[in-house]
Amino acid sequence: MADKIQTLLVLVPISFTGALVNWTCLYGVLKLPVFKNSFGYLSANQALTDALHSTVFLLYYCPMILWDQKLLKEYSHICGFVLLFCYELSVLTHLLISLNRFFAAWAPISYHKVFHLSQTKCLILVSWMYSLTYAGLFYLRICHFRFDEQVQFLTFSNSRICMIVGWNGDFIKNSVIVAIIMLLDTVTIMKSRQLLYKLKNSVDALAAQQLLCRDRRFLKQAVIQDTVFMLELLTYFFIPKYFENRWIVFFGTSFAWVAVHVADGIVLIICNPEMRNIIFGWLHVKINNAVSAHGTPNQN
Repeated sequence: MADKIQTLLVLVPISFTGALVNWTCLYGVLKLPVFKNSFGYLSANQALTDALHSTVFLLYYCPMILWDQKLLKEYSHICGFVLLFCYELSVLTHLLISLNRFFAAWAPISYHKVFHLSQTKCLILVSWMYSLTYAGLFYLRICHFRFDEQVQFLTFSNSRICMIVGWNGDFIKNSVIVAIIMLLDTVTIMKSRQLLYKLKNSVDALAAQQLLCRDRRFLKQAVIQDTVFMLELLTYFFIPKYFENRWIVFFGTSFAWVAVHVADGIVLIICNPEMRNIIFGWLHVKINNAVSAHGTPNQN
């Protein structure tokens, strides 16, 4: 009964929020001219990946628990494979975005060659193929990531090879990638601040202030996303080892795994005023249309 309460009160709202936020972000990125570039393509891929993760979780895992669907539990390893594929692709896309920022700051001449639009599309395609192959090999063929009645969540099958895959193939590998991302973002921020200092001596104060605000938004977005991903990895693998309280373990594993994809979309909206403008502008139009339609008397 407790697992159903957790699912109903926590996982359904958070996964629904993740699906809504990230599909909205995907729409915004594809709509806004400011994202019609390499960074925008990668951001769209990130939003799509996070949206798929949240949607699959909402439409497969949550009904499986709420209605105790035996058939869904029997094939839960398929759901686990899709979710881990999305997770792998999300981490890899974060790495590509950090490399994109790094090249833009440290190698602007090479940037347009490495991250030309056609090259970016190829990188995205390769990332999908790699993630699909990796997830298919380790999470579908060698090991299963499926629902466990005892722990009441998705987990790796209880075997030695699956323990190795879960620890080395998931935690260690993704921790190293996230650490590389944090290092790339750190040196990119350092370079951005150097460039900003030089620009202060060559442009007017207003332009320098605009660049400073943009740099702060980048710093905020990078730090939050990197920190959230690293915290999720740490809590997912270490909380169950040191805590037995059901709710602590739940929020450190199940909730954190879903929430990290929600955070991606929220951070994207918070750190990009263009995204906020298009979302709230769309909502404003819809509300005004609804009010106008409701307030207009019927013509006989």
